Amino acid sequence: MKKWVLSRRDSAEIIQKIEAALKVDLKLPKSAQADCAEPGDGVVFVALDGLVFVQAGEKFVPFLGSQEALGLFPGAMVDEGAIKFLVNGADVMRPGIRSFDDWGEAGRVVVVREEKKGRAIAIGVAQVPSAEAKGMTKGSCLKNLHHVGDRYWELHKAV
Repeated sequence: MKKWVLSRRDSAEIIQKIEAALKVDLKLPKSAQADCAEPGDGVVFVALDGLVFVQAGEKFVPFLGSQEALGLFPGAMVDEGAIKFLVNGADVMRPGIRSFDDWGEAGRVVVVREEKKGRAIAIGVAQVPSAEAKGMTKGSCLKNLHHVGDRYWELHKAV
């Protein structure tokens, strides 16, 4: 496993890439430096002042274990029946969603939480605008990008 710290200039570049890819403002100071770890499989974990993101190629996803990072994104609550499907990689279907924040347009990253305790169990990307999702009764709303027990979850154990 490789670990390294990026220079301030390279850290600023990766912050810009993350903000552009995920359409979010990280609100980090200019002095923030990125700590990176590559446990293998071409996956890099980027830590920035308590925020942890997964980089696979040019794609960035907030890591489920980073509560600070998850707080930057809108959420969706799912019922208990949906949990077993989501942790096996299934997309989030409209009937399983109990409530959700307004995420705006399609393509936005959304944190999927279980209804009972509010724990994050998956990260999805909106396939439809939230206004359209409100009127749906069936179909897929969020594409599952990262979930508890997936390869990112297992690789992070080595970090």
